[in-house]
Amino acid sequence: MARNPSAMKQNRQSIKARASNRAKKSTIRTFSKKTLEAAKAGNADEAKAMQKTATSLIDKAAKGSTLHKRTAARKKSRLAKSLNKAMQAKA
Repeated sequence: MARNPSAMKQNRQSIKARASNRAKKSTIRTFSKKTLEAAKAGNADEAKAMQKTATSLIDKAAKGSTLHKRTAARKKSRLAKSLNKAMQAKA
């Protein structure tokens, strides 16, 4: 456990950052799932809107230190790929 003031402050900061990062990642996962569900249901417009929102959230997370830039690029790519696959299967 931290004993000196600077270590205690760093511990407080890391706890706050962890909570924030977990919330952002959870939101990204939620919107990604909603995008695929909309695509599978056949709602192309809704799926595209959800994809745009998810992509925006991923970019914002990568801008900070929540996600690495390559991880963000991979998530966006996989989301687009799975969305296209779902739309092709529905059509």
